[in-house]
Amino acid sequence: MDLRAGPIAIAGAGIAGLTAALALAQRGFQVRLFERSDRLEEVGAGLQLSPNATRLLDRLGVLSILKPIAVRAEAVEIRSARTLGRLASVPLGEKAVRRWGRPI
Repeated sequence: MDLRAGPIAIAGAGIAGLTAALALAQRGFQVRLFERSDRLEEVGAGLQLSPNATRLLDRLGVLSILKPIAVRAEAVEIRSARTLGRLASVPLGEKAVRRWGRPI
């Protein structure tokens, strides 16, 4: 069975849909991307991408495009829902790059 015979349908042009469409297209698959919205724009509060995600975006050739417009967090803070007091902090920034080899 030739998997490349027909187009692959992807529903939704969020980060997962766009990444899947780009990865499949770069490997020779015919892709049809469907999005309900008339245009792509910011929705929600933003995304935090793990080192695995940024590694994939780099391999797909889009990380260098995203870097200039991205905000790089220096830490993740875990807070109490009741008091909003800080319970823990995980350093990111250059420490994360040294630890995982990619920005987070």
